[in-house]
Amino acid sequence: MDTYIRKGAARRLADGALSVLMALITPLLEKNPAKALATPAGAFVFSMSRLIVLAFAAAMLRQVWHAGVAGWPDATLAIAIVLALPLLGALDRASPEQVLALGSALIGRFGIGEARVAGWGNNGEPNRFDNHR
Repeated sequence: MDTYIRKGAARRLADGALSVLMALITPLLEKNPAKALATPAGAFVFSMSRLIVLAFAAAMLRQVWHAGVAGWPDATLAIAIVLALPLLGALDRASPEQVLALGSALIGRFGIGEARVAGWGNNGEPNRFDNHR
């Protein structure tokens, strides 16, 4: 009787661990049925884009944990990582033409407009922050 109780407890523990594992990996699985059905039955198909977003999120969390948010660049990157998964979900449902149109609209803006000259001031005069070398 005692071994029966131990086996039941071990079975419940194993079922609980399997449930937790499935809950953890479900967001990382491929959502496209065509990609998921192209593999043998019973195999898990992980989404590479979701794994990359998870890696960026882990790296950003580590950076923020150790050094804090240093300014707008860190905050902007953290926001972009948070919004990456919903954006990936929307891009999965879009047609290839729509994805290319979005990419060309975003990348097409580079190089348009006048570039700022880096430095403290654009007048060429020395200022108190120069090291005068």
